[in-house]
Amino acid sequence: MTALAPQSPPSSPDAPVTLPLAPDPANGRDLSDAEADYLFDVQGYRILRNVLSPLQLEKINGWVDRQDTDRLESGDWVGDVEVHTYGSKDGLNFQNIMEADNPVFQELIDQPAWIDQVRRYIVGDSTQHRLSIDECFLNLRRGGGFIPTHSGGDSVRFTGLFQWLNGKWAVGQINILMALDDIGPGDGGTTLIPGSHKQRFGHPLATESGKSMWDLGASGVDTLGMCEVNLNAGDAVMFTDGICHGSMPRTNPGERRIMVYRYSPQLLANRLNYIPSDEFLARLTEAQRAIVQPVPPRGRPGRTLTFQKGSGVGG
Repeated sequence: MTALAPQSPPSSPDAPVTLPLAPDPANGRDLSDAEADYLFDVQGYRILRNVLSPLQLEKINGWVDRQDTDRLESGDWVGDVEVHTYGSKDGLNFQNIMEADNPVFQELIDQPAWIDQVRRYIVGDSTQHRLSIDECFLNLRRGGGFIPTHSGGDSVRFTGLFQWLNGKWAVGQINILMALDDIGPGDGGTTLIPGSHKQRFGHPLATESGKSMWDLGASGVDTLGMCEVNLNAGDAVMFTDGICHGSMPRTNPGERRIMVYRYSPQLLANRLNYIPSDEFLARLTEAQRAIVQPVPPRGRPGRTLTFQKGSGVGG
């Protein structure tokens, strides 16, 4: 495991710090588990290099290129993948992307580059609990778009849980945010405040305004303490959902492409209530099915489900 390079000084007191692509502070050597745990504990995130292969990137971007993204709108469906947005500025999401018609999206459910790390922090060595996928989506973002700043240790919610308790990790949610193309200055990179998953007080922007960070709609440019994460295509940033995070506005031409798989303990229901299709479940390995559907539904024989329009689980 490797850690991040030392931060470069900002050009002004309010400018976001950039976390550059450079050798880690351990002088190029891999960190021990104890060192990696220490940094993840105090920082709340970790950079994972080259977790997607060139072939995986080609397949994922090829799937995106085949979509008519200029015509798709929130509420449309591409098979069992829902087109979605959190607001007016955050771009276009392909939610439930693991059901897309390409095996590469299923491969990533238990991608070896991160799954053991995720499992260890969320469920430890427990045989009584399993991982689940709370949300998985592919995001396209063009000029001016960004996701507002949100989360932080002062926010009381299960997904923000981050503890070391009785000799075990107890983390409520870990996000794997993958870069599908190079993300540098001006590309609308992810931003985060290192260590903010343990903050006791609200961000000054929120406390001074009396509004939540999300409702303020602040980007990384406006948020004190934010660091911009630059990634090469195929890299990922792994972070606890409890860390204060958001993104920079995209100012460059073109679009930013990222994908996020969010993992949680099995007791947390899927964020948008998607029910896996029988066809999808049949394509998965036993280990993948245990993550996608850790608690299989039960009911009397012959019972069927009726989907409500607008419920998040049907057309």
